Amino acid sequence: MKYITYALALLLAICGRFSAQAAAAEAQKDLKIQEVFQRYGKKKNVTMVELSKEMIETFGMTYYKSITIKDDREALPFIRRRLEEDQQNARKIKEVTDDGGLVSAYYQLPGNKEDLNRFILFKVNKKGVITLVYIEGELDSDDLITILFTNKDL
Repeated sequence: MKYITYALALLLAICGRFSAQAAAAEAQKDLKIQEVFQRYGKKKNVTMVELSKEMIETFGMTYYKSITIKDDREALPFIRRRLEEDQQNARKIKEVTDDGGLVSAYYQLPGNKEDLNRFILFKVNKKGVITLVYIEGELDSDDLITILFTNKDL
């Protein structure tokens, strides 16, 4: 009986891990920015962050992933093309351009479920450092802005 209990606990833990990984894989499935995380996630001068479920639940999020890319001339045009495709389905868009190129963007995309919102945030600083963030959850646009301006840890 003792071994059955351990086996059941192990099975539940494994299933929970696979379902979390499956949910993460589904999060950006239909978005072109997923290619950015895949292509640049493990390169030199890149920082990629994927927050744990425990960390993001407090903010009404179900998924958070960001990438910061330094010193890569090919990355910016690649990312801008992916953003251009994804923003076509966006409901709310805020964009800043400089010399004809996108330097900052905030997109809200329709979610796969009724109570799910998805956001893409993008920025290039004056030193050429690129930051791309993907967030999804029950939070709305106002909630996200509040979180971003009050929590510098994200």
